[in-house]
Amino acid sequence: MSIMSDIAPFRMYGNLYFVGSSRVSVHILKTEEGLVVIDTGYPDMYDQIIESMRILSFDPADICAIIHSHGHIDHTGTTLRLKEISGAKTYISRIDNDIINGTRDLSWCRELGIENPGDFDADVLIDDGDEFTFGTTKIRFKLAPGHTLGTLAIFIDLCENGEKITAAMHGGTGLNTLNDAYISANGLPSDMRQVFRKGLHDLANERVDLVLGNHPQQNDTAGKLQKVLSGEKITDPNEWQTFLKNTELGLDLLEAQA
Repeated sequence: MSIMSDIAPFRMYGNLYFVGSSRVSVHILKTEEGLVVIDTGYPDMYDQIIESMRILSFDPADICAIIHSHGHIDHTGTTLRLKEISGAKTYISRIDNDIINGTRDLSWCRELGIENPGDFDADVLIDDGDEFTFGTTKIRFKLAPGHTLGTLAIFIDLCENGEKITAAMHGGTGLNTLNDAYISANGLPSDMRQVFRKGLHDLANERVDLVLGNHPQQNDTAGKLQKVLSGEKITDPNEWQTFLKNTELGLDLLEAQA
C-alpha cells in the first residue's frame, strides 16, 4: 500500500509546511530550535507523515515540539511514535490532557473503531492566552471549547519576504460532539453549543491573514497547494471571517434540528 499522501507536502508560507492528507491536517513549523509539529493525524498515518517529511528534506529526529489542537485520536494518533524517534515535548490544553491520558473516554477511538496507540500525559499543558516562542516563531493559544472542552485556537506569526502575517487554526469545528445525544451520553455541559457559539464570536475579533484547517476541507488546503504551485497568494484577510460565519451557520442548522 502506498504511503504517499493524496495531498503533496508543500511549503505554505514562510516556515510553515503541510505534511498531512485529505483525511486530516498535519503542519510543521521549521524553527531555529527544531521542527514544531501541529497535530499528528490518525495512528495509521505515521509512515505517510515520515515520507512527506523526507520529501521536504526534514529529519523526524529534529522534531522538538508536538502541539495538539485537541484530544481526539485523529489529531494525536502518531504522537507517541514521533516522540519516540525525536524526544520532542508534547503540548495540549490542560483540559484535554484528561482525554489523552485516558481519564475521560472521549478520544473517539471507540466510535471510529480504532485501537488506541497508547495513553500519555502531555509534557506541557496549555492554558487560555498562553504564548510559546520557538526561535523567532511565536505561537499564541486561545481556548475555543465546543468540539472538546479543551479545544485550542492557534495563532502563528509568520514572515515571508519581509511581509509579516498571522496564520490561525480553530482547533475543532466539527459538530459531531455538539448534538444532544452526545452531550448527554458523555456528561458534558448542557450549554456546550452556546459556549461554542460565543467562542466563534470572540475569535472573530482576531485579525487573520491565512486560515489553517485541522481538516483540509476547512480551508481548501488542496486549493492552496495549487495556488502555491502557480505562484498565487494564499493569504486572504476575509477568509477567517467567512470560515467562522459558515461554521456558525452549521451550528444554526444543528440547533434547528435539536
